[in-house]
Amino acid sequence: MSGMLLNLVVAGLVVGFMIGLTGVGSGALMAPVLLLLGIPPATVVGSDLLFGLLTKVVGVGSHLQHRTISWRWVWVMAIGSVPGVLVGTRILAHFAGAPKTIRFLIGLVLVMTPLLALVMEIARRQDAQWVERLRHPSGPAIAAIGAAIGITVGATSVGSGSLVDMALVLFSPLSGVALIGTGIAHAVLITGTGAAAHWNLGNVDPALVGQLLIGSIPGVLVGGWLARRSKPGAVRWGATTLVLLSGLTLLSRA
Repeated sequence: MSGMLLNLVVAGLVVGFMIGLTGVGSGALMAPVLLLLGIPPATVVGSDLLFGLLTKVVGVGSHLQHRTISWRWVWVMAIGSVPGVLVGTRILAHFAGAPKTIRFLIGLVLVMTPLLALVMEIARRQDAQWVERLRHPSGPAIAAIGAAIGITVGATSVGSGSLVDMALVLFSPLSGVALIGTGIAHAVLITGTGAAAHWNLGNVDPALVGQLLIGSIPGVLVGGWLARRSKPGAVRWGATTLVLLSGLTLLSRA
């Protein structure tokens, strides 16, 4: 096994383990790992979207079976997020010749995501009234939220899991398994759209994705097994800290 192949399999194993353990989206973890391994930024974004799609398709099956998906939220967000992904893809194509700019964008999103999560957690613990007032936004507002997320996902591959989950926690009345199922179903839709758009631009490396999956499949299974025996709060905040450090590392190298 060549050195790069071994690195990619190990990367898939580690990221798959973290996905299974914490539920953190693949983009927030895989994108910085691939960039640090020297993969071209445009290829990282396109291939990571396909990797995320394949991992999330597996997860959405049980939610379909148990009807734990709020399709209203999926489709209304998709009104904005699907065209947003296409816009984000074009933004990335515009900066294809400036890999440092792409790394900076990905690093910025990776830093902002955990900071937003921290603000939300503080507000939730303080029972802030403004959080409750955001629970029932209008349809156009939901679509606008989806558009912002879609642009981010299309341009950086980050956010199909983490940003969508935060949006649902902050703006929707959903909770528990319904929130998770809705987030995964929407993620399948936008990562699929993004992966197709990036494939058309030549930004997807199928061999790279396949090598990552060799490690990620057993990693997800082991991580899921351990998650059922761990304290979810501590694990999730540990993963959030890891995402923040990854973002700061990329910004320092941009």
